[in-house]
Amino acid sequence: MILQLIILFMQPKNNAVLFDLDGTLINSGLSFLKIVNELKENESQAPVNFEIVREFSSRGASLILKNAFPEANDEKIDALKLKFLKRYAQIMTSDIYVYEGVEELLNFLTEKNIPWGIVTNKSAKYALPIIEKLNWHNQTSAIICPENVHQTKPDPEGILRALNLLDASIETSFYVGDHERDIQTAKNANVKSIACTYGYYESNPLSWGADYNIDSPIEIKEIL
Repeated sequence: MILQLIILFMQPKNNAVLFDLDGTLINSGLSFLKIVNELKENESQAPVNFEIVREFSSRGASLILKNAFPEANDEKIDALKLKFLKRYAQIMTSDIYVYEGVEELLNFLTEKNIPWGIVTNKSAKYALPIIEKLNWHNQTSAIICPENVHQTKPDPEGILRALNLLDASIETSFYVGDHERDIQTAKNANVKSIACTYGYYESNPLSWGADYNIDSPIEIKEIL
């Protein structure tokens, strides 16, 4: 029995790939743009382009709206936010934009028996319905939302919880994200970091000091 426990303890752990959600696997910014322009139309204002929304798409509705409605005071922003979130809850599972190459990558990981998971700062109220709609909840046991941790990113708790669920090694696992906060989270957790250059970055991704930089999710296949 003791020998069996020693052998079990000495068995190598998995190498896992963990992902941020918005701006990494899915482009929720396009849904946000749709809602913002609906609100703009209601206010008899001209529509905005995607860039107005993109930069703040990982920072929450308030910042998106402040950038789209720079003349609005805090009271107006709060009122717009209520409408924004109500509308997002209505369309979030019907308007899902998965980045090109993501499904191919996830299928590759499954075929190669490489466990993967999601660590996001997006509330479970909004993240889980999307993940379930895409059937990703049946492909991974590690889905970490703010409700699952005491401290959100850049604290490493979410990554460490996910690795524990996947029985994965810190030293040989990866975290993929589109924001400097994600790369800092990976560094805090001592996992390898992969920066996306196609998401909601607010500064040059090449300046974040990530271990790897990718222009498309499918490039991760070449890193593993």
